Amino acid sequence: MTDTVESIYDLFTLLGFREWTDENGSVVVELPVAPHITNHAGAIQGGFIATLVDTVAGRAVIGSLTGRKLVVTSDMNIRYIRGVREGFARGTARVVHSGRRSAVIDITVTEEPSGKLATVATANFAIMDPPAGVTKSDLNTV
Repeated sequence: MTDTVESIYDLFTLLGFREWTDENGSVVVELPVAPHITNHAGAIQGGFIATLVDTVAGRAVIGSLTGRKLVVTSDMNIRYIRGVREGFARGTARVVHSGRRSAVIDITVTEEPSGKLATVATANFAIMDPPAGVTKSDLNTV
């Protein structure tokens, strides 16, 4: 493999993540099924689904914030219901609670285009003031 991953954003590009906001205001991130991320059963490996969950949840939190804040995942609970074997995994995140110091996000992952539910998750995020020296361009991007 000749691709070099120098940042998390390079990894997202390499994995083929696509992102948008749907008509309900929920953040959506898709991950295509590809041989290099599937397990022996032909489904996207669970760790990549967890990465999708964390990414879409983080994007939802960041999109709900005003001002300069640092956001870090503090907890995730993931329930795998079925494997994603065809098309792509679509993660959709909705902010359930956003306070001064924390946020709670509900996430669903469906297999598309079938629409079958594959994963349900909840993620909690800590919201903090950034450390000294961190610039605005370093914040609020995933």
